[in-house]
This record gives sequence, C-alpha cells and structure tokens, in this order.
Amino acid sequence: MAVDRSEWGVVSTVAAGAGPRGFFAVVYATFRRAEQAAGNAAEHFYSIGGHTIRLRFAGPALAPFISPALEHLAEQPNRASELDVCLWDSVSTGVEMPPPPWSTDDYVARGEVRGYNDERIRTVFQLGPGILNMIDLARNAALFWIRDATAVPYYESGAPLRTILHWWMPAHGCHLVHAAAVGTPGGGVLLAGKGGTGKSTTALACLSSPLLYAGDDYVLVSAAPYPFVHSLYNSAKLDADHLQRLPHLRPLISNAGRLDREKALIYLYRHRADQLTTGFPIRAILLPQVTGQPHTTLHEASPAASLAALAPSTIFQLPGAGREAFEQLAELVRQVPSYTLELGTELSQIPEVVLALLTEA
Repeated sequence: MAVDRSEWGVVSTVAAGAGPRGFFAVVYATFRRAEQAAGNAAEHFYSIGGHTIRLRFAGPALAPFISPALEHLAEQPNRASELDVCLWDSVSTGVEMPPPPWSTDDYVARGEVRGYNDERIRTVFQLGPGILNMIDLARNAALFWIRDATAVPYYESGAPLRTILHWWMPAHGCHLVHAAAVGTPGGGVLLAGKGGTGKSTTALACLSSPLLYAGDDYVLVSAAPYPFVHSLYNSAKLDADHLQRLPHLRPLISNAGRLDREKALIYLYRHRADQLTTGFPIRAILLPQVTGQPHTTLHEASPAASLAALAPSTIFQLPGAGREAFEQLAELVRQVPSYTLELGTELSQIPEVVLALLTEA
C-alpha cells in the first residue's frame, strides 16, 4: 500500500491540539519546515523484509549516522514506498522541535509516553540521547528527530530506526527479533540468547567460512509460508575485549578511538559485502554458550529453552512488545528444531559445526 500524503499540510500547534494525532501532525509540519530550510532534502530507498521503505532526510547531516547499517538493502528510488520515515536534526537545519505536550511524569518503560500511544500513533522519547520516534500506522509515516546529528549514539547508528521498524513490521508479516543469523541461500540458523552468550562471536567467526551473514544482534523473522529470517542491519557490534579472539576484524572498526566507552562497530557492507545475505529459510535455532573448552559441540535443546532465549531479550528491549511478539516466537520455536551450541576456543570449528548441521537438515 502506497503512503497516503493527500491530507498532509502545515498544521499549527494550536489547531492540532495536544493528543497523539495532533502532536504527530505538528511534528510532521516541523519536519517539512526543516526540509525547506535545508534546501537539499535527500531520499534513500531500502528493501527491508521485502518492503520498500523510504527515508527522507532534511539536509545531509543525519544520513551518515543512519544509512551505513542499511546500505546492503539499498534499492533504486521508487515512489511507491510502503513506509516513509522523515528524519531531521535541529542543529544543522536550524528548526527546533515543538515542545512536547507531556510532562516528565508521563515517561514509562522503554521511553514510551503515557497518553501518546494508541492503536494508531506510537511515541517513544529516549531521554538519554534526546531522540523522538513516532509513527502513524494508518498513514504509514514515521518521524525521527534528534537535536544534533553528531550526537547520534553508536548503538543507534548500529541499529537505526529499530523502534519504528518494530512498530510497523508486524502488520506486514515480519517481527523484529533480538538474535543473530548465519546460513546459506538454502537455509540457515537463528542464534538466540541474551547479551554475552556468544551470538556476535559466533556470527563473526563464520565470516571466514562459506556461511553468509544476516545479522548479529537484530533480524526480522516471518512465519509464512515457512520460517524465514530477513537481514536488517549489516553492522556488527563486539565487546572490545572480545577482539582478542577476532584480531583480523580490528582494521574494520569504525569507532576505533572510542572503544573505552563503546562496543566495536563494524559496517560489513564496506568490507565483506560478498558475505552478506538478505535472508534465508530458518532450519534451526542455536543457543550459543561459552564453555572455555577447545572444541565446539552441538546438543539438542527444547523449544522451551529456545523461547526462554528469544522472548525476554526481544520483548524487554522493544517498546510496545508484548503478547503478540511472544506468541510469534512461541510459534517459531515449535516449527524448527533447537540446539545448544557449546562454543569452543578454536573459533574455526564454529562454522564447521554449523555447516555440518545445515548439511544434515
């Protein structure tokens, strides 16, 4: 469904009122002013989970902090976008955000704003970096604002627009999942577990093998007609102390001067484009565990163990995630087998074990 822009226009704060739809209209009108002030709006198109997404940047300042993680999904300009995301910052455009009509008491879990989330409008304000995410699900239009583009946190650059895509995708057959994924065109594995269990190490260890990389932190999963993982970001994030096990990745790091306070961030499209994939059928769910032993081994696991690895980290990290996300994950773990992947210190064995599993599947 194409984005409907027929009713958009400049709406004053007074006329719009203070409700969620009114405030969305005010912020959208402010974005339009920022677009005009910048004088050179840029449009970027991406195919994400099989859907055409258009990013509209007011000026050039913000794009370098948002686009790199999505570069592998870029497509030619297409006016029939299914979702429009409008992005701007105030410092480069000189256009300030309207004062929000809520109070500090209205902030709840994960940055959601009480009274500004309903069946149509979703709103999150990240107090730390000062980022506003809003979406109008009926209009297939979303808004992203930060005061200063140069203040975009590294984790936002590594997984840009995560909240907006999480809101929009379920109605279009996909769900955002906190997991990694590697495989072949014929099928692959979903790597599940909370931070520190070895998802990223496993995915990055597979870069030296025939396995293709679909993501190491967040991916999209669809269930019909069969379980399928769609790549979302080509970025990889790794704790600095884990680089000792993967030293060949050190020259690829984009934030090498800030590893004392940030995870290492690598945009693989710029260095390993041939090992990226847009997705593959899911043949199994693997639950990595660091053992300290030399050899990597595989053992059968229960669907309940997979659900326990996938659901909490997905639901707790994504605003508004709840019963629907849980039910989708529960259905997924019933459809494919699960295994515990006990990670050995000999990293070359990890892709060998995964490939052997996929060959047998």
